[in-house]
Amino acid sequence: MSASHKQHSRHTDAADPADLPEASHGEHAGGSAAEDPYITGLKREIAERDARLAEMDEKVRHYAQSVDKVRTEYQASRERMQRENERNAAREKVKLVGGLLGVLDSLDRSLESKKAADGDPFVAGVQLIRSQFESALTTLGLTRFDAIGEAFDPNRHQAVTSMPVTDPAQAGRVLHCVAAGVLVGDEVVRAATVVVGQGSASDDVH
Repeated sequence: MSASHKQHSRHTDAADPADLPEASHGEHAGGSAAEDPYITGLKREIAERDARLAEMDEKVRHYAQSVDKVRTEYQASRERMQRENERNAAREKVKLVGGLLGVLDSLDRSLESKKAADGDPFVAGVQLIRSQFESALTTLGLTRFDAIGEAFDPNRHQAVTSMPVTDPAQAGRVLHCVAAGVLVGDEVVRAATVVVGQGSASDDVH
């Protein structure tokens, strides 16, 4: 075979379409490969899963807010009940001490009538009982106040009489305490029996 024939054969082989790489449909259409349907399906599943997760996150957030609201309401309700129980207990103490004060008064009157018999063992026994009884009432919150120097307050004081005073600062104030008042906590169980200063007509206590 001559050299010219061999050269012609090489040109012919290079131009043979069978020897060229097959072009994809995408390359013929637009120059880029079409996406694999499997990849497209995966992307769709991932998008749907993300949407479901977002929906679940929103539900969890809503439930968490509901739980926080219920917890707050429960705590507030519990605190209200505790305050109400404390108020009820305080009222019951006031009623109890108020009722037992009469017994203490009776013991005091008995001891007052037996003053002359201080050496009497019976009197000594009553004094001991009286002391123990008042101690028991003290554990329930009983305290006494004499109110001397306080401005007259009808909620705390019961005026039995008044006395003229020359010092205007003493007008309308407790000068003497005939009988101490009784408190249970901040509640007045028995007002103090007092004598009040009387100044000018505008300072009189009625």
